[in-house]
Amino acid sequence: MSNLYNTYKRAIQPGSRAIDIADLQRIFDALPGIFLVVANDADYTMVAASDERLRATMTQREDVIGRPLFEVFNGGESFNPPGVSLLRASLAEVARTGRPQEMKTVGYPLRRPQGDSYENRYWDVVNVPVLDEQGRVCFIIHQAEDVTDSLLEQESAALRLRESDERLNAALLASGTGTFYWDLRNNRLDMDLPMQRLVGLEGLTSGWLDDLLDTIHPDDRDSITQQCERCARYGDDFEMQFRVRLPGGNERWIFDKGQTFTDANGRPSYMVGACLDITQHKRTERALHRLNETLEQRVNAEVAARAKTEAALRQSQKMEAVGQLTGGLAHDFNNLLAGVIGSLELLSLRLQQGRTNDLQRYIRSALTSATRATALTHRLLAFSRRQTLDPSPTEVNALIEGMMELLQRTIGPMVSYSTRLCDDLWLTLCDTNQLENALLNLTINARDAMPDGGQLTLVSENLWLDGPLAQELGLQTGEYVALGVQDTGVGIPPEKLGYVFDPFFTTKPLGEGTGLGLSMVYGFAKQSGGGVRIESTVGEGTHVWIYLPRHHGQSASEHAPAAADLAPASVEGRTVLVVDDEPNVRALVMEVLQEMGLNTLEAADGHSGLRILDSDVHLDLLISDIGLPGGMNGRQLADATREKRPAMHVLFITGYAESSVLQRSTAMYDYEVLTKPFTITDLEEKVRGMLEPEQGKPRAC
Repeated sequence: MSNLYNTYKRAIQPGSRAIDIADLQRIFDALPGIFLVVANDADYTMVAASDERLRATMTQREDVIGRPLFEVFNGGESFNPPGVSLLRASLAEVARTGRPQEMKTVGYPLRRPQGDSYENRYWDVVNVPVLDEQGRVCFIIHQAEDVTDSLLEQESAALRLRESDERLNAALLASGTGTFYWDLRNNRLDMDLPMQRLVGLEGLTSGWLDDLLDTIHPDDRDSITQQCERCARYGDDFEMQFRVRLPGGNERWIFDKGQTFTDANGRPSYMVGACLDITQHKRTERALHRLNETLEQRVNAEVAARAKTEAALRQSQKMEAVGQLTGGLAHDFNNLLAGVIGSLELLSLRLQQGRTNDLQRYIRSALTSATRATALTHRLLAFSRRQTLDPSPTEVNALIEGMMELLQRTIGPMVSYSTRLCDDLWLTLCDTNQLENALLNLTINARDAMPDGGQLTLVSENLWLDGPLAQELGLQTGEYVALGVQDTGVGIPPEKLGYVFDPFFTTKPLGEGTGLGLSMVYGFAKQSGGGVRIESTVGEGTHVWIYLPRHHGQSASEHAPAAADLAPASVEGRTVLVVDDEPNVRALVMEVLQEMGLNTLEAADGHSGLRILDSDVHLDLLISDIGLPGGMNGRQLADATREKRPAMHVLFITGYAESSVLQRSTAMYDYEVLTKPFTITDLEEKVRGMLEPEQGKPRAC
């Protein structure tokens, strides 16, 4: 505002020419934003208005200049809603004190030119005085920013978050799983509604630990108390089964598991955990015990009853695993969201206080929590077999050797580690990160199967797959790369071997496994065009094989030029079209591209992007989400792009995509994939590599 002030100051100096309204108007035409200049008189007569102000209020300059402000825009004295009153008061205060006034989210209506209809809008307003040489207010500059759409978007986001929270609570209630937060320092216990119902304390959302101990069966209370004291003193984790007495006199068995977290000084601070109703499980155990007491007299009847009971137990274990999964998700996401929200709130508070020294700490904390949330969603997508894979030519032997140190640390000193790798192993086309996760998963399973130590062997070989084995795996006859993980552990009984790839099935004790590991490995192999096979003998060990199709081509390292030969080339001046229906993501991507010196165009759906492609504007790259509204997804938009602009590059950004939508086809076109959420660095490297293909990696086909 200082330049405007000097201009007005010169305009009203004694002996100077009279104030020229046209000069004022030219000043504001050159400024971006909504500006208005009113005289300091009884009517606040308008003397100048920016073009953007006229567009926002749908008025003509000749209809407003020289007229009272509130007569034009708000209907005069007879129409005086609260927002208008606040604006009048602010202008009067500026005129009286000669000091600027700022107002946030002020709501006042605008009358449209057609008829007497009004539209209520919300504004951030700044009113700045212009003083003459005697220090009197001669004009008031009124600047406004329309924040209505931003407020509506915030309300919509809050509604979506509330609905998501309601769905999560409903899922927890349906699964019979409750969660809690225990403040170890103050001994305060916060419980969600499912937890309250489990322990018979419905309505007591927050209380003391003693409130919970009072409901526990006297025979179990001492052991619970002792373990709680160890958690508070030493930071131990909590895992127990105990009984609670409900208000009606009934008893309920609870399985409780909690994890303790420490403060910056390493002292135990709080515990989060989940409770599961295992009453039916205990009843089944008692029923089995009673049956076993009369086993000699009822051998024939017991065989059928035992088979039925074991089937019920397997179903019960699956349901317990579902409860563990939902409880674990609620716990993990609540922790991660607490880290993100808390850091952002502190960041906002420090900015308001003008304390900018340690802002990076809060930013790093929020980014860390968000990155952990990303890893969690990728695990769930792998389990559901809906993850977006980024295949590249992969040398499996090199991958194993690169992970050797990590794998040796994982299995510990009691397990011997060895490899038996094929010297001329073929290449395979797969997502390297997901293959590493699968190998790590299988290694952990092997370690857990050898609690007293043993031998772990990693094997790789080339394999021609045909006949019964190909039919068993549901694979086409052909050449495959086989990766095997072999242990000398306890093995898996034959009756359980057929269930190991089922979601939630686990051979580990209750609470020590969710049954998702092998299901994730199976999902990755299937998405990569391969399969998984398992062989096991009780007392001798288990061997798991992953089969991946052979890739005929060069490895990524053979394609890549030497680092010394790479000369950074500028991408400035190139033009990129960004298509995404999420405004925040679209704005972020465009800002990063603009920082790289690129020109950007944007569209919110496939049809809008297609209209830009139909124009004669020059484009170098299309960046598009896969899931777009309006009946045209990102792949269909890319197909149309290929027809109209055959040489144009395409980058898909997606949370996940069905394989039918993102199927790679050399007959169609080249493209790259970037999985949401991604970092700015990932986006910059991907875009630079696609716009400079001769210097970057070869694009996947």
